[in-house]
Amino acid sequence: MLVGHHHARGLFDADDCRACARRAGVLDHYDHVQEEEIQLRQARQWARVARRHAHWALGCSGIGVLLALLASPW
Repeated sequence: MLVGHHHARGLFDADDCRACARRAGVLDHYDHVQEEEIQLRQARQWARVARRHAHWALGCSGIGVLLALLASPW
């Protein structure tokens, strides 16, 4: 018998009581959900970086077009 549980019977937080979560069979699911949340945060971070680079590239190409127009002999 584990001592020091402060949750009602049938209710637990998998972070606080991993032994109960393992016994209830939800620890694998909890770990899977945590991994998916980490992957989602990483994907959002990569998307922000990609967007920043796309804006930079678009700005540079715009400047290039303007310089090409200024340099063209009309």
